[in-house]
Amino acid sequence: MDLSIAYKELKQRIDQVDFSQLWRGFQKTKFAVYNDTACFFDGAYIEKTEAFLANTSIQYNGEHIAIWYLPEAPSDWDHLSASIIHEMFHAFQNASGESRWPDEKAALLHYQYTSENLSAKLQEAELISALLNHNPAADFEALLRARKSRAQKHSYEYDYEARIEQIEGAANYVELRALEQLDPAKAQAKWDTVLKSILDPANYLPIRIVSYAIGALFLACIKKQSDFDFESFADEPFSIMILEDILPDTGTAQTSPIIDTILKEYQAETNAIIESALAKDERVLEGRYPLIGLNVYNARWNGRYATSTYFIAYQDGAEMKTLYGDFIVEIDEDYNILTAYRQQR
Repeated sequence: MDLSIAYKELKQRIDQVDFSQLWRGFQKTKFAVYNDTACFFDGAYIEKTEAFLANTSIQYNGEHIAIWYLPEAPSDWDHLSASIIHEMFHAFQNASGESRWPDEKAALLHYQYTSENLSAKLQEAELISALLNHNPAADFEALLRARKSRAQKHSYEYDYEARIEQIEGAANYVELRALEQLDPAKAQAKWDTVLKSILDPANYLPIRIVSYAIGALFLACIKKQSDFDFESFADEPFSIMILEDILPDTGTAQTSPIIDTILKEYQAETNAIIESALAKDERVLEGRYPLIGLNVYNARWNGRYATSTYFIAYQDGAEMKTLYGDFIVEIDEDYNILTAYRQQR
């Protein structure tokens, strides 16, 4: 499609949004839309470089901008405009010195999927649902106490989730608030979909994806139920800061049989994906190369091998290299790639 026309459609909608109502200090940034061969940025075609990859925020010509891959016309311009504002919020976070990013490489190896943690998290989701659906029996303090208890029992896992809620949950919250200004009916439908997603145990693996939704909904609860300031830039994620003076729930947590089943199935599926690639033995890299990055969005780990879709990036001497495709990667405890296998689909 004509990227200049797409840019005009998007800019027209984005310009309608009052950014001051979304998050304190948040202002509109420049943005680009691009496809496989062209890039349209800030009202003009520019040379497409390797920096334009995925839907994200990048630093371009000394400023933080939002970018979006647009190979064809979108199904809904309002939703896409709100999604680009999501990426603008990441640009705002970067420009503001946001420091509460999750350590994705460490979490890949060290985050523990346990039935106890995920079951407790699902119970919290039910409290969030009750609070946002105006259930008179719902208690915001009960939600905070439950979270405090889980934060104490599963400190590493809670901290990692809290950092995703801070970065991606906040961006999702801003996206939904922007959609409210563009089309309230579409926004309500999207809020309902997001809320439904956190009540489905099948969505809790991998944890990163559902944390986007939970973070946005937890912020909506905080906005509705308290005067806690979650819009400041601080050292700790809001999901930790709000629990500072909260006493933990002293009840005994019950694990969910559904979570038990889903967790076992997920682990078995992970092993099957890895074993299939190892059996094919299509090696694309061998040695000892420092891992720079992989697609953490839906990555899996079995204690030795990680899965990555779309790409892996690594250091080869003084050069950063990227392989494109789906891979199984053997990683040591120092985050070095030892072997990479092309994943079979």
